[in-house]
Amino acid sequence: MTNTKRIATLILLATILVATASPLTTISAYIQSPETKAENYVELADKTQERVQDLIHLIRANATALETIEQAGLMDELEGNESLFNQGVGNLTLAYSALEAGDYQAAVANATNALTIFRQVFVALHAILSDSGVTQGGLVDAQGLIEAMERNLERVMVLKQLNLTTEAQAKLNNAVAYLNIETARVWLQEGRVTEVVANMTQAKRLINEACLSFKEQARAMLRTRMRNCLNGLEQARDRIMEKLQFAQNQGYNVTEMLQQMGYQSMEQFQQQLQAMIDEAEQNMGQTNAIQNMNRIGQMLRETDHSLTMHMHQHQGNGDGQGNGDDGNGNGNDNGSSDGNGNGNNGNGNGGKP
Repeated sequence: MTNTKRIATLILLATILVATASPLTTISAYIQSPETKAENYVELADKTQERVQDLIHLIRANATALETIEQAGLMDELEGNESLFNQGVGNLTLAYSALEAGDYQAAVANATNALTIFRQVFVALHAILSDSGVTQGGLVDAQGLIEAMERNLERVMVLKQLNLTTEAQAKLNNAVAYLNIETARVWLQEGRVTEVVANMTQAKRLINEACLSFKEQARAMLRTRMRNCLNGLEQARDRIMEKLQFAQNQGYNVTEMLQQMGYQSMEQFQQQLQAMIDEAEQNMGQTNAIQNMNRIGQMLRETDHSLTMHMHQHQGNGDGQGNGDDGNGNGNDNGSSDGNGNGNNGNGNGGKP
């Protein structure tokens, strides 16, 4: 193969790698939400990673190919590209983490970096095969294919233990049908390698679709649980505001208590609390929303505790509020009309004449 033809072939391989894995279209890219765009980029990087991983596995599973590469003096280059591939896997992991955290810009950036690395490694691996004289058809190893099918079956068994939808379970059942080991052994003996590879490809597609379905199901359940949690926090907010208002109506210095907690007034406390609830609402389904709700819960608990302590400390010290005829005088009066009031100047004397 001439050098020019070789370069053209490698460029074509890189183009095909991205084109066949890509779920995007030029038009849809303009109408996607940031979340959908990030999900598609991460999915594209994940599919590309699988294809490169499969090629690495095929090379490593074939002793003859490895020996040929070693004789050509390209083993260091192979190992270097494997290390670079692992770096790309690290970028993909970061992309998934950013996606879960709702940082869609970081998810796209890391997925793009991963894609660039995977494409580079894919082209480099084919260059190594070409330069060492290994044909890609010569990489097919019957035992390697069987082992790959067995790994996918193990993955299916793990997924089946999850609380999947009926549709996702059906996809896994279909995947198991494609991963029929006995049929694959017979076909490989007959030289029907293409059919075995095609079945495994279909099985992996179904498994990935079932995984995606589970992720969407888990996100929906998380949003529901977070919505219920936020509803509970809003009810607790209403109760604490009622308690603060009641204490203030009874003559307790609620403003002083709130200022000791770092708030200027009851109104400022309520505004800050509402802002935190609004932020949690906007980030519903994301990790930072859970953090927001934890802070809201802590804020409500601390306020309730401080109010309880404040009321206990000022009861009987002349700062509480009582009402007239039952004998609990206002702390600033000298006594009630029934003579049992406790005030700053002593006890009231006598009843009504």
